[in-house]
Amino acid sequence: MLQWQMSLLNREPQIIFTHALGPSIETGGVTMKASKVVNAAFLQELKEAHSTLWEDVNLLGAYSQEPFCADWVEQNAGGLLHRLREGLSSQFRLEETFGYVTGPEGETDEEVEAAIDQHLRIVLQCVALSEQFDDLEYSGQLPHETLGVWRAMRAMYDAILEHESLERRMLCKAWGFRVQFVHPVLPDSSMNSTPRGTI
Repeated sequence: MLQWQMSLLNREPQIIFTHALGPSIETGGVTMKASKVVNAAFLQELKEAHSTLWEDVNLLGAYSQEPFCADWVEQNAGGLLHRLREGLSSQFRLEETFGYVTGPEGETDEEVEAAIDQHLRIVLQCVALSEQFDDLEYSGQLPHETLGVWRAMRAMYDAILEHESLERRMLCKAWGFRVQFVHPVLPDSSMNSTPRGTI
């Protein structure tokens, strides 16, 4: 608890969780939202450390960019979606804990807010698609819905690419554009000259 917050009304503030960015602090009718800023070193390290997740994201991209194949969706999409569901949830939780830290009051970057909001949307999208796949498979309707599943996987891959692009921009900005951060989620053609996960 910050000293100036305690001194506002000379009483213990009440913590209220109201937003994905973290708790608000209420002190006698005045609510202050905790601000978040990028912790570039940790965010970059977290992205480089979770190679199995990025392999699955690259696999999602590879198959969603290929011509539609119903057999592949039926045989492989379920396992991939389950792994992505767990991997993305874990990755985003770590990023929100260590990659975005509480900053001075009023300094929350709009890009940070957008990135954290994207975390929630992507995880919810993945969970919904994974559960839809399981329901279709259980009910025997999957063979009739593989094209819809494939399209939803493409949309999810696009959302992940958009998110990773935003976080790359934030990292470059935080490093003062001194670092060229190449993320393994980039399409294969952009990785030909740079090994996976290099800075």
